[in-house]
Amino acid sequence: MQIPVHKTSVMQALQSAVARGYVWHVSGVVAAEKFLALEEKFAERYDTGLSRWQRCRQRRQGATGVRFFAYPEQGTTRFLWWLLFTEGENAAFQQEHGRRKVSERKGRLCWGTEFELVQLPTPNGKVSWSWRMTRERVQAWQEEIQAAIRTTRDDDAIKAVMARLVRLPGFKGVRQQVFELHRFAKDDWGRIRRKAKSWEPPARPGYVRFRSDETIPAAQVVQRLLMGKASFGKEPAISAPNPSEGETMAVVKAGREPGLSIPRGRDACRVLLIREVEQIRTFITERWSYESIRLWFLDRYGEAFDIPLPAFRERVRRALQVKAAPVLKEVSRATIQPVPVVEQAKEKESEPVKEHRLSWEERRTGRFPGSGTNVVHRKKPNRDELY
Repeated sequence: MQIPVHKTSVMQALQSAVARGYVWHVSGVVAAEKFLALEEKFAERYDTGLSRWQRCRQRRQGATGVRFFAYPEQGTTRFLWWLLFTEGENAAFQQEHGRRKVSERKGRLCWGTEFELVQLPTPNGKVSWSWRMTRERVQAWQEEIQAAIRTTRDDDAIKAVMARLVRLPGFKGVRQQVFELHRFAKDDWGRIRRKAKSWEPPARPGYVRFRSDETIPAAQVVQRLLMGKASFGKEPAISAPNPSEGETMAVVKAGREPGLSIPRGRDACRVLLIREVEQIRTFITERWSYESIRLWFLDRYGEAFDIPLPAFRERVRRALQVKAAPVLKEVSRATIQPVPVVEQAKEKESEPVKEHRLSWEERRTGRFPGSGTNVVHRKKPNRDELY
């Protein structure tokens, strides 16, 4: 899963999804160390890792859609997440009992305690989806403005508050609320500071424009949060010197069998998965997530594993089946042949009984030639023969 760097991009994606029919949602907060497991669970249950064109193809065929969004919460090591799905009978609609509808007042889609997604009227008489601040957040801004205006030593406090208001996401509902807060600040300024010069609030936030934002893999964001760093940054999560090309190849060759080269091309992913199938079984036994396994292969073999998570999971499943097929063939070849015990017993019964006469010397020494013979004593030995 790729997470956009900017918060506004995720808000735009949520707004667009709701406008396109994803009107049911389930949301929550999850710790960073549990986020990858949550993502994998939703991907296995509801196929949330599909690409844009795969979702479009399914929607055209009449299937319901499910989408998963997440973004790290500011100042914490947690993630805000949202699971959106369309109308109709689907797995998410049946299993997610805490689902809510975005059009209902108590079921609005919220971004923590800051913003909520609502329908606002347009000049042409229609309605459109847009973000706006929650009532509690607006009250907090008003209290902060009042406290800044009552700081009579200088005007830096109110200027700092106004500068933060301008940096809010420029959605339609937010812009309207910022304009109302500017008017509230101007009225309070005139009431508290009558003798001061008139104060003109700054301009409202700029409009939000749709653009393709930079994204980062979710595993890297989780790693940064667990290391105590910022969610997004230019520095790498693990600072290490750049290895040379020879050292990189040595690391790649260290774990594989000697004499085997790294395949390239279309079938490289399949060949490498079959080669490392024992390592995959070890990872599955240790309860690694499929995303973690994919990142391990990506670091080890490069761009051959830069593929979506559902495709990687399917290829792993096929690799495990291919590796298990020769074992089953060997077992089928080594079938146990039944031993004809009854037939052998019948053959022994049909054979004639051999009679063999032994001399007394043979009987005394106990040397009987062969087995299965019947010894017949014709007479008792004499005393002279015994000594």
